[in-house]
Amino acid sequence: MRGPFLALSLLLAFSPAAAQTSAPADTAGSQAPADPVVSSAASAPELTRGIVRARDEAWLSSDLSLPIDQLPFKEGDHFRKGQVVISFDCATLQAQLKAAAAKLQGEAITLKNNRQLKQHNAIGQYEVDLAEAKVNVAQAEHDAIAVSLDRCDIPAPFDGQVGQMGVHLHETPDRNARIMQLLSSSDLEVDMILPSSWLRWLKPGTPFSLTLDELGETANGEVIRMAAAVDAVSQTVKVVGRLTGDLSRIRPGMSGVTAFKDQP
Repeated sequence: MRGPFLALSLLLAFSPAAAQTSAPADTAGSQAPADPVVSSAASAPELTRGIVRARDEAWLSSDLSLPIDQLPFKEGDHFRKGQVVISFDCATLQAQLKAAAAKLQGEAITLKNNRQLKQHNAIGQYEVDLAEAKVNVAQAEHDAIAVSLDRCDIPAPFDGQVGQMGVHLHETPDRNARIMQLLSSSDLEVDMILPSSWLRWLKPGTPFSLTLDELGETANGEVIRMAAAVDAVSQTVKVVGRLTGDLSRIRPGMSGVTAFKDQP
């Protein structure tokens, strides 16, 4: 009697039903707890950044390969529109202009004399036409030198500050070399790359704030325009805003985190 009873007990211990009964306990013990860091990152608001730049910016250059005579403004100096910021030593051009004026005068005298001779049939029309052509050439040469002479002084095209200097006083820069960088200081803009889905509510005039990393201060602004196309790969769009309020401490190149008041 003890043999059959022992065999029945072993059969029940290793039956499929017993294995299924213990499986839930093992599965529950192996389940990993939720990661609080991942959960909080998924629910955090999307941060966007903006970079400050000047609305007007220009690198001044010239086709005059002449020594620089005056650089009245240095890096960081403020200037007003119309003030001369670069002056060249144009003594050579002034001498060339005098020579061109004398040549023009001589050709004009020859033309006048030929016309008088033509009236008395002393010369033909060919001589008169040739003298007129020489006067026109001398006039063009004179005007070309006069135009170059007018470029000896370069005025500022807008109000602003000097950014970088590419040359020094008394140097002779190469033609069209960068001499001076000008940045407008009264009107600053912010470049932002934002999710394209924000176009549902974003529009010109939408207010935003920019917390600047360099100053630890927050400046206010408003959206003024958006790019005409969306980047299909990153699903982003370039948005430009204009800063308002006191801009005396803000400089182009600063950056920070942006926040939109009307963001859903």
